This record gives sequence, structure tokens and C-alpha cells, in this order.
Amino acid sequence: MATKAKTIKLADLSAVIDKAVEASAGKRLPGGTIIGKQIQAALAGKIDTKALARDVTRQAQALIPDAKLTPKVTIDGGIITCGFIMKPIKEVIG
Repeated sequence: MATKAKTIKLADLSAVIDKAVEASAGKRLPGGTIIGKQIQAALAGKIDTKALARDVTRQAQALIPDAKLTPKVTIDGGIITCGFIMKPIKEVIG
């Protein structure tokens, strides 16, 4: 049986992450949310990961023009994330 895909607004996802960080750290921390596609590091030699991150960011920016997006590639444990950092419109330090 196929599973039904669920959707979530980026603002809701960001709010969930912010609440979890605040609960863990005991205070609000400034910063953005990293969003991207995870691929195996073995594929990195076959594609330009930085170009992929830039293209993902460009396409996302076209859909959400008010967002502040910065391309980002992270590598950890054989997994590469190619995407962007979504910076908050207003950063709150509490």
C-alpha cells in the first residue's frame, strides 16, 4: 500500500525547529534553517555539489522571493547535503 505524502509549510517547519532548539538550549538562538537534498558522498565525484546547491537555491528563491536563501553544501559521515540556509527575516536574540 502506498503511503500518502504529507506537506508542511516552511514557516511551520522553521517554527518546530526553533522550538526544539530553544527547549534544548534554554534560550532562543539566532540563525537559519538548512534545507536540501541528501546524497551519498560517493556521488560527489560525478556531480558539482556547489553548482547543485546554487541551482536548488535559485529555483527555491523563485518560488519564495521574500526569503533570504544562501546556497550551502555540508558533508558529514559520508552524506552530502546540497541546498540552502533559509535565514529568518528578523533574528531575535533573547
